[in-house]
Amino acid sequence: MKKDLVKAVLFDLDGTLLYTLEDICASVNVPLKNRGLKSISVEECRKTVGNGLKNTLKGCFILREYKTSEEDIDLAFFELQEYYRNNPIKYSKPYDKIIDFLRKIDIPFGILSNKDDDIVKKISSSIFGDIDFDLTAGAKNGILKPSPDRILEFCDEIGINPNELLYVGDSEVDYKTAMNAKTQIALVSWGYRDKEELLKFNALSVDTVDQLWRIINGDK
Repeated sequence: MKKDLVKAVLFDLDGTLLYTLEDICASVNVPLKNRGLKSISVEECRKTVGNGLKNTLKGCFILREYKTSEEDIDLAFFELQEYYRNNPIKYSKPYDKIIDFLRKIDIPFGILSNKDDDIVKKISSSIFGDIDFDLTAGAKNGILKPSPDRILEFCDEIGINPNELLYVGDSEVDYKTAMNAKTQIALVSWGYRDKEELLKFNALSVDTVDQLWRIINGDK
C-alpha cells in the first residue's frame, strides 16, 4: 500500500476506536429486564453487535428465545435508546494509544458508525472533544452500513476517489461496507470479533495501533 494512495481514513467507532461493549450491554438489558428476561452477558452481547443497536437487540432476543412482534421490538428499542442516550459513556473508553494516534493524523479522517447519528456525535464530543474530525456520522434516515452511501459522499466532499480512502473496522459489516464502497480496508483484531473470524476476509489484519499508523503512512 503506497502512501499516496491513502488520502483519507474513516473509522468504525465501537470495537475500533472505543471499547463500548459494557454500555451497549447495559442498554440492551433494560428492555430485556422490562420483559422479565435473563440479562445478556457482555460476551453474549459481543456476538450481536455491528449492525446497529436495533439488530443487536433483536439478536439478544433470539439468544433468549423470545418471540415478539415488530411493534414490541419498536417499543423495546425505544426503551434501549432512551437509556443509552442518557448513559452513553458510563464504561466506554478509547483503546490504548488511540487518542495520540488520532491527534497525529494529517489527512482527512473521521468516524462512520451504525449507532444513531446523534449518539455518535454525543459520544465523540465527550471522549474526543479536542480532536478535529472531518466527519462524525452515524445511522441517519434509515441508512446503515454496509451501505456505501456515506463513504461515497465523504469522498466526493473532500475530492478523492474511494480507492484512495482506507476504512478501518473490526467486523464483517465493516468489511462489506468497504467492499461496497470499493475502498481499502483494514480490520483490527482488538475489537468485537475474534482474529480467526477476521482472517476469513481478504483484508489487512491489524494487531496494534502502531501497525495501523504504519499502514496509513505507507509502511507495512
